[in-house]
Amino acid sequence: MNKYDVGVITDGEAGRNLAFDLSANGYSTVLYNTGLDNMSRDEMNRYIAEIQEMGILASTSSEMTVNLLKAPRILFVVSRSGVFAEEMLRELYELAGEGDILIDTCDTNYKVTAARCRQFEKKQIAYIGAGFSGAETGALAGASIMAGGSLDAYTSIYDMLCCVSSKYDGFPCCAYMGPDGAGQYVKMLHNGIAYGVMQALSEAISVLRHIGGCDETQLREIIGEWGTGDNESFFIQAAYDILSKRDAETGKPLTELVSDKVGYGKSVVWLCTSAAELSVPIPSIYAALNQRFLAALKKERTAFFDLVAGEAEKEIHIINDEKKAFIEDVRNGLYLCTLCIYTQAFALLRRASDLYIWGTDPLDAAITFQGGSYIRARILSRAIDAFRNRQDVKSLLEDPYFAGTVKRYSVSLRRIAGLAAEGAVPAPVFTASLSYLDAYAAKELDTGLVELMRDYVQDAGFEKKDEEKKRYHADWKDVRDEISCQEITK
Repeated sequence: MNKYDVGVITDGEAGRNLAFDLSANGYSTVLYNTGLDNMSRDEMNRYIAEIQEMGILASTSSEMTVNLLKAPRILFVVSRSGVFAEEMLRELYELAGEGDILIDTCDTNYKVTAARCRQFEKKQIAYIGAGFSGAETGALAGASIMAGGSLDAYTSIYDMLCCVSSKYDGFPCCAYMGPDGAGQYVKMLHNGIAYGVMQALSEAISVLRHIGGCDETQLREIIGEWGTGDNESFFIQAAYDILSKRDAETGKPLTELVSDKVGYGKSVVWLCTSAAELSVPIPSIYAALNQRFLAALKKERTAFFDLVAGEAEKEIHIINDEKKAFIEDVRNGLYLCTLCIYTQAFALLRRASDLYIWGTDPLDAAITFQGGSYIRARILSRAIDAFRNRQDVKSLLEDPYFAGTVKRYSVSLRRIAGLAAEGAVPAPVFTASLSYLDAYAAKELDTGLVELMRDYVQDAGFEKKDEEKKRYHADWKDVRDEISCQEITK
């Protein structure tokens, strides 16, 4: 019986597309789609005929898939569901053997990925936790691949991964991010960036609509123009396409009919949790996630609106003579929000890599993002240049180009955040980004009083200016205005 090069186990389109891509690149492929169980006989026959036309063999079980592969066996597990990944990997732990390679492309917590690496290593099975972005868009389009886990296994299948990855500037958008959970951590960052960028763009359009008075046609023209400049990105193009669509039944723009409730996955929750654990500020990304939480509170928001109707509303409209400058301010503000999102994400990556000793190169992550992923953007090309110019850069804001951009565009971001607040138009990413930039640029923050209150309540101690290596505790029980501060020696 002929043996095959690679197996794909999936529950959806992304796995099928990956199998198509592998087959088209010359790898004999076995595909096991658990979704076959939910298909009618006719649907199943059409599906099998379609994949057979691509030279792919349809399997009906994990065991059959494993038995059809050459040794060492290479298996991809592809799904959006963590439950699916858990079930399939549990089966494969029993079925796979020494030297086999398992590539888990599901969105998995990086700590779980690290534990699985150790678990499979006990049986000398190589486990790779690889974040994939873009694989759902269609076969042969290529994906951005962020791999972590066994370096030896990654090296052995590198050519295969490059074949199914997208390309940027001649380079494959496929990179080894580090051991254990590094690849999945970078994918978490990717998802967090996507959340932030989508929310910031939504806020920009909301401000244009509610304060600028722009209708759908005008919005589409504006977004289309932005798509040819520095704001060009996958999501700008997506917004342009969405704004052109109307509901076939009512003829109304889809943007007028869609509910404001929006779903969310666990990966960005994990990301924000990690940022808190590592003490890295990512307020722009957290604001985007928090807005999704608020969006889910539809009944509560509706009830509160009825309770305070009119109190928060204030009509603000830009007159025609000011409209061109207003639109430019929104564009500039959106650019700075996007810069803050990328800056915060890469700062978190650097901190995580240092702590977990991954050795992740932010340049590799940026190049991987810029290919087939959803967060590809012109600003990311600038970030790639910044990382190439200075490998030790701690923050993208230190780059001369980005620092100059902050100087030029800050007034625009401040104006739009202010107009949004005055007009009661929620813009959490705009305001969070402005506060982040103001705090990052402040020589001194107002947190000294917070530290004194900690000492007042908890005897936590504090440092004095110019004496940062010493800690003091104030005698708050002293009723006099002038109180003594004792150095803490232990």
